[in-house]
Amino acid sequence: MTPFLGPLLGGPLTLLALANGSSASQPSPEQNAMTKNVTGAAVQASNEFAVDLYRVLAGEKPDANVFFSPFSLTSALAMTAEGARRETAAEMGTVLRLPSHLRRAGEDAQQIPWNFGPLHAGISELNRSLVGTDEATTAATRRRIAALKERLAASNAKAAEAGRQDKWEERSRAAAESRQIAAELGGLLEQVDRYEIRIANALWGDQAYPFREEFLATVAKYYGTGGVSSVDFRTQAEAARLRINRWVAQQTGERIQELIPTGMLTALTRLVLTNAIYFKGEWSEPFAEADTKPRDFTLADGTTRKVPLMDGRGCGSARYAAFNGDGSFFVTPGELPVERDPKAGADQTGRPAAPRTYPAEDGFAMVELPYKGGELALVLIAPFRAGGLPQIERRLSAKVLRQWIDRLERRAVDVLLPRFTLETDYSLNGPLARLGMERAFTQPSLPRGAQFDGMVSSKDPLERLYVTAVLHKAFLEVNEKGTEAAAATAVIMAAEAGPPTTRPFTPTFRADRPFLLLIRDTASGTILFLGRVTHPD
Repeated sequence: MTPFLGPLLGGPLTLLALANGSSASQPSPEQNAMTKNVTGAAVQASNEFAVDLYRVLAGEKPDANVFFSPFSLTSALAMTAEGARRETAAEMGTVLRLPSHLRRAGEDAQQIPWNFGPLHAGISELNRSLVGTDEATTAATRRRIAALKERLAASNAKAAEAGRQDKWEERSRAAAESRQIAAELGGLLEQVDRYEIRIANALWGDQAYPFREEFLATVAKYYGTGGVSSVDFRTQAEAARLRINRWVAQQTGERIQELIPTGMLTALTRLVLTNAIYFKGEWSEPFAEADTKPRDFTLADGTTRKVPLMDGRGCGSARYAAFNGDGSFFVTPGELPVERDPKAGADQTGRPAAPRTYPAEDGFAMVELPYKGGELALVLIAPFRAGGLPQIERRLSAKVLRQWIDRLERRAVDVLLPRFTLETDYSLNGPLARLGMERAFTQPSLPRGAQFDGMVSSKDPLERLYVTAVLHKAFLEVNEKGTEAAAATAVIMAAEAGPPTTRPFTPTFRADRPFLLLIRDTASGTILFLGRVTHPD
């Protein structure tokens, strides 16, 4: 899709390197039957893995920013798991949170304990749906937009001229036509330049290594690798490193540089698997740059620092919900009595006190801000007190998160959100081992060594592989940027029916304290990015 400057940029990249320590199974009838709901199973597995890994990363450094792409990691690990066998495959399937119905039974279940086929198919389908509309459809939509803009300009001019000549009936007809054209135009504008997203996978294999053709074919089928890119790790490891890093930079809009540090690849490296996700999106309702001011951001310890805080008043496309400290839903009122203090009790007329507008201090609020097109959205979760984030994190699970998101309701919301940039860099061997993926990192010659027999066709024990590194880098920028948009405004007047007794209540969501964030595909529920901001830069 056409690149443009937008408010959120993400360029996570996942890499797995395998070296000498020394499944390319065909779909079964059972596998074919299970593919009916493969996307849902892949989403559930990826999201559960997301929260599991978040807990580990957040626990390692309780006061640090966290940001990563669970979808990128799931993709890279799933490619790797296709070549795993026996206990190594069992551990990887468990860590990737494959549902229990994908456990294999029968004579070969010990060799290939998990049915990874539905996971591959689900990830492939998600990749296809996320990449977006084909170029021909987009071009046709742009032509329709151009024609509607011309019609709208002509209709507006006709209405203005009729008004100048006091031809009010003619002006009314032209104005009605303008509103109809503007409505169609607005819908089409939501379909183009919505966001830019790129997802790419690649295998970088040593030119002399005997890879199993079935493994390469399966990964190419579901992950679009086009086979294996041949490199010379044995004598040109540094050249291979530079080549892979160049590919990484290109796939992530130059946001991820030097993913593989000097010395990481050696003469023993045989395979590097990479997944890159790049995202660039525009808000449905951009923040006005003039409203961004230096304001206090309260850290978890109660100290404050000045950060540029964006101020979005009355975001009508947002969805909002508030929750009590125990995670239960808090009913946010839509209306409040007029001419009274909401914090007071019954007024002098004896009318009842206004409903509470926010939960107690140990509660929290959520807001979902859609990107243009509404297919992707940023979800923010912020406590009402600065030190309240750990309490939310303790309750966090994929199931609970889904329940909270299901409670979001569309309503006008005032949003305070920092403008910030953050970069993260992880070596995930330790975190993944703590989640249960241990054998993959152990040299094959050692007790409980790695078993990646599904990758290699040779029986030579010196050709056996194990994972030496899982590297993950991510970049995130959030700012006010918006886009050109057409809009129609209608002013509706009604006869007054007496003095109003209530007024609308617009809640305020404040991310001026440590908060959680995730970027999700609203159609499938896939969490593409997950993290927290404790110190916005």
